[in-house]
Amino acid sequence: MALESAQLLSLIQQAFADVRRGDGVSLHEATAIDDYASDSERRAARAKDLDTHWSQVPDEDIARHDTVFSFLDIKGHVYYAPAFMSWLVRTGYNTPSNSVESAQHAFNPWGKHEGGKRWLPHEMFTTEQCACIAQYLLYIDEVLDEGSCCSTAREHLDSYWHRFL
Repeated sequence: MALESAQLLSLIQQAFADVRRGDGVSLHEATAIDDYASDSERRAARAKDLDTHWSQVPDEDIARHDTVFSFLDIKGHVYYAPAFMSWLVRTGYNTPSNSVESAQHAFNPWGKHEGGKRWLPHEMFTTEQCACIAQYLLYIDEVLDEGSCCSTAREHLDSYWHRFL
């Protein structure tokens, strides 16, 4: 059974409390990469991201940068995942932003390629974070999607994340 939204937001805060981006790809920088930006344009884009913790990422930035997960490195992916999760729990589907899809597809079961290796989700996230992500996908499936048969969240739960519930 899915957690209440307030419980889930608290769980996200707790599981990702110590996550920092460090030298990972930033939100604006990922969009610049998507736009084939030069190194100087990437640096200028990165300078726009003033947050020092994922909880400080402005909702407007999350809503505007809906394709970033394909262009983030693992550090950036882990850093922005809780920001997108929290945003979706707070807004639900009451937004015209395509970031709703990104907030689900960020947790695909096949993970990411980086450094010539495929990193599965449980290699990118801690066990506590994996359990949190599983609860988040359950929330999407049971609360936001109301158990519809064609949910991306349900597919991800069934194929991978159920083991963390």
